[in-house]
Amino acid sequence: MEVKILVNEKNTLEMELFDIDQSLAQLLAEKLSAEKSVDFAAFKMEHPIVANPKIIVKMKKGDPEKLVLEKLEEIKKEVTDFKKHFLEIAK
Repeated sequence: MEVKILVNEKNTLEMELFDIDQSLAQLLAEKLSAEKSVDFAAFKMEHPIVANPKIIVKMKKGDPEKLVLEKLEEIKKEVTDFKKHFLEIAK
């Protein structure tokens, strides 16, 4: 997966994700939105077939890059835990 930073300002980050569908972008935007330090977080796609998902996060204060990395680690842990649990019950 490739990521292109479109806007990287004091409290705002916008990035475009390549070679994935909107699922990860939607999940990440939901997790970002749940944070009290976030004013606005969303994903968008110009066209469902030919466009790449974009994520926008605007924070009241704090570093949006750092928060995105934290939320990606949280998603990674959740997926790892789910996989472990699934393998245990699928045997």
